[in-house]
Amino acid sequence: MTDNTGKIFDQVAAFQKLWMDSFTEMAGVWSQYSAGSPPVDEMRRMRGGMLKVLAETWDEYMRTPQFLEMMKASLNGALDLKRMAREGMNRVHDQFENPTKQDVDDVLLAIRHVERRVLERLEGLDERVANLNERIDDVDAGMAKHGKAIDRLEQTIKAKAEKPAATPRKATGA
Repeated sequence: MTDNTGKIFDQVAAFQKLWMDSFTEMAGVWSQYSAGSPPVDEMRRMRGGMLKVLAETWDEYMRTPQFLEMMKASLNGALDLKRMAREGMNRVHDQFENPTKQDVDDVLLAIRHVERRVLERLEGLDERVANLNERIDDVDAGMAKHGKAIDRLEQTIKAKAEKPAATPRKATGA
C-alpha cells in the first residue's frame, strides 16, 4: 500500500471510532430509561442527553487536525474555484467585447474625475460672476451720476434758450 492510501485508511478508522464512541454513549443515555417517570419527561431527558453527546462528539471531531486540514483545503479550493470562475467570466466578457466590472469601475472613476473638475471650474466661475456683478454695479452707479449731470446740463441749456436775448446796443457814431 502507498503512504497516501495508508493515511486515508487511518483517517477513516479514526472517524469510524469517533462515531462508534458517539453511538455507544447515546445507547448509554437510552439505557438510563426508568419506567417510573412520565414518558414525556423521560423523552426530554433522553433527547437532552443525546444532544449533549452529539455536541461533545462533534466538538471533539471539529478540533482534530484532520478536520481542520480538510476545512482549510476545502476553503482554499472554494477560493480557487471562485478565482477561476471570475477569470473565466472575464475571458468570456473579453471575447464578446462586453464591459467587465473593472471597465465599469474605470468609467465611473473617470466620470467622478470629470465631475470634480467641472465643480472646480463652476466655483471659479462663481467668483468671476461675483466680481463682474460688483463691476456692473460700479458702472451703473457711474452711469447714474453721468445721467444726472446730463439732465442738469439739458436743463441749463433749456433755461438759457428760454431767456430773452439781450437787445443789441445801437452803435453811436462819434
